Amino acid sequence: MKFTDYALQPYLQKALADLKFTQPTPIQERIIPLLLKGESVIGQSQTGSGKSHSFLLPLINKIDPSRQELQLVITVPSRELAEQLTAVAAQLITFSDTEILLEKCIGGTDKKRQVAKLTQTQPHIVIGTPGRIFDLMQENTLFVQTVQMMVVDEADMT
Repeated sequence: MKFTDYALQPYLQKALADLKFTQPTPIQERIIPLLLKGESVIGQSQTGSGKSHSFLLPLINKIDPSRQELQLVITVPSRELAEQLTAVAAQLITFSDTEILLEKCIGGTDKKRQVAKLTQTQPHIVIGTPGRIFDLMQENTLFVQTVQMMVVDEADMT
């Protein structure tokens, strides 16, 4: 099995080639096909096994950039993990012809600036800590009613 065997958007295939990823890891082989079919999954694997790409690739693949609304929310237990996952997602969307908006929502950052940004435009993807995401929802600045996909990353830690 190779990444080119999956029905991924051309920009994702290009990102994978740029990262020199050719073959999926075992967790990716199990999870990617299920998420591409729209199934709900629980994935568990060792650190460094490729879990992040196993859910990011198929879920980003389903983002419709023409819809200017939040479509994917990923919660993580820490700011550090949010930083890492946002960087991985940013690598994957780099080659998209149509801009895919990605927003990191974590505590310890300028909330007023983030609220102002969200008031202007809703991102397609939010990656953040549950507390900050909840705060932004409570303030009616993050509109989750349009979300079609949700990931709780490191669920055993939240």
